[in-house]
Amino acid sequence: MSLDPRRLLQQAAEQRVSCELLPRGGRWLSARVVRVEKSGVVLHCPGTRLVGGEDVRVWLRIDDAVYTFGASVLRAGVPVPDRSQHGLLLGFIEGFSLTSAAGESGPGGGRCLELVPPSGPPVSLLEAPIRLVELTIRGLSFTVPEDFRLVFVQGGTVGISLGHPGGGNVHAEAVVDELVRGEGYLLYVMRFVSVDAPDRMPGVLGALRPE
Repeated sequence: MSLDPRRLLQQAAEQRVSCELLPRGGRWLSARVVRVEKSGVVLHCPGTRLVGGEDVRVWLRIDDAVYTFGASVLRAGVPVPDRSQHGLLLGFIEGFSLTSAAGESGPGGGRCLELVPPSGPPVSLLEAPIRLVELTIRGLSFTVPEDFRLVFVQGGTVGISLGHPGGGNVHAEAVVDELVRGEGYLLYVMRFVSVDAPDRMPGVLGALRPE
């Protein structure tokens, strides 16, 4: 069954669902879905300095499912229900996809360890041809074939979504400390620079750490 992004966003607006934004090259921001308009979706995001034209990746939970999509900021300073001007109108929504759901089956067995780039769909680190090498409280490392579509530059930042059944999801931001080219593969070494739920991190890491 195909996803209906507009219907799901309308449901999120009705429930005033909270969400997380990752601007390109920026840090995670917390927001709330407030309404859907003809041109896009409006989020209440106090304290943001985003301006029109910036690209973002949005992560939100609707019921027991987690969705993500890429979008562009069409307008900042949009009026929102609390009568402030902290609204963002997002348009050009693309790559709307389901990242995880309670009780889902599949290669990860209901576990979630995904890179969430500013644009494009999330990338699971639990599925071939990616091989997770190390996962610790400090960061992670993994390898990909040299011709794999995933490309991050050394020193760049990327969002990471981690979770497992019954343990909830954790959002982190990591920086690429090392990018090593081997024979037919690339090794990425990433360091966590922020975590939104540090109290849950140890349990999630224990469930995801490779044997």
